[in-house]
Amino acid sequence: MFDIHNDMTDHLDMRDLTIIGGGPTGIFAAFQCGMNNISCRIIESMPQLGGQLAALYPEKHIYDVAGFPEVPAITLVESLWKQAERYNPDVVLGETVTKYTKLGDGTFETETNTGGVYRSRALLIAAGLGAFEPRTLPQLGDISHLVGSSVFYSVRSVNDFRDRKVVIVGGGDSALDWAVGLMNVARTVTLAHRGHEFQGHGKTAHEVLEAKAAGRIAVYLDTEVRTLDVENGELRGLKLRSRTGNEMTVDTDRLLILIGFKSNLGPLAGWDLELHENALVVDTHMKTSVDGLYAAGDIAYYPGKLKIIQTGLSEATMAVRHSLSYIKPGEKIRTVFSSVRKSRENNPQ
Repeated sequence: MFDIHNDMTDHLDMRDLTIIGGGPTGIFAAFQCGMNNISCRIIESMPQLGGQLAALYPEKHIYDVAGFPEVPAITLVESLWKQAERYNPDVVLGETVTKYTKLGDGTFETETNTGGVYRSRALLIAAGLGAFEPRTLPQLGDISHLVGSSVFYSVRSVNDFRDRKVVIVGGGDSALDWAVGLMNVARTVTLAHRGHEFQGHGKTAHEVLEAKAAGRIAVYLDTEVRTLDVENGELRGLKLRSRTGNEMTVDTDRLLILIGFKSNLGPLAGWDLELHENALVVDTHMKTSVDGLYAAGDIAYYPGKLKIIQTGLSEATMAVRHSLSYIKPGEKIRTVFSSVRKSRENNPQ
């Protein structure tokens, strides 16, 4: 993972834009700030940049980002940072923004849980889904003592599953991706989904069904995990039950539960901003209900929104672009193309 050092400048130093959230959307917003000649500061609650991609899915392969036929999540994060770091954005890690104040002159102060106070002319929230925790299987009771050894809610390293008998629970993109991704790593892979069809990408679902037909993956639909067989603190097997009542026992020593996450906006929920289904409502300029305060990525809502990485990157571009009119009122805003900007950097007049 690349090294990022916390911003050591005076907290009260003014920046043009404060970016709350250091996931792909936030990092790309920092790049766009550089492209548009404005200063910025990223504030990220995690100890590293990358958001969920770095924290939960560093080895997961991503297939739907333009220009990358296939790219590991952590590699995408590193590439985004390499793109942004040439403009030297300030980065503050390990601090959670708890409050913002819009001052009388139209600028903003953001306060963090460590007592940090950061000033900027505008504010961009790119905090993903806010704080998040994995959805669990209540019927299994308290299995916290198994988490990280036999039970997992994400794949941080494929080595945790190497040569193991793995049962994956879920039918969405993550479950399907890892069913395919672990075929050549695990000893066996079993996929159990309580629904009667997959919710993931059609291409990956087709790959899973092909692997099932070839005997490389066992697939059970309309089926859920009912009990675990634990011996001496280690998972030895589990019992599945179909919707029709049929039960079966599966030998396993790794259970990977990928049924999504519960999001919590945390302090953002009390910021008196217009919300829709736990997301911030924005207009066509990515502006929230407060002038000078913008949102992009999964935290932003508008009709027809598609929550994918590519959308977040586009929204970051729009948010930064439209923030210029607030940051530099009265100035004529010119469209900046990367080819023109690069040419000028290489051949300054």
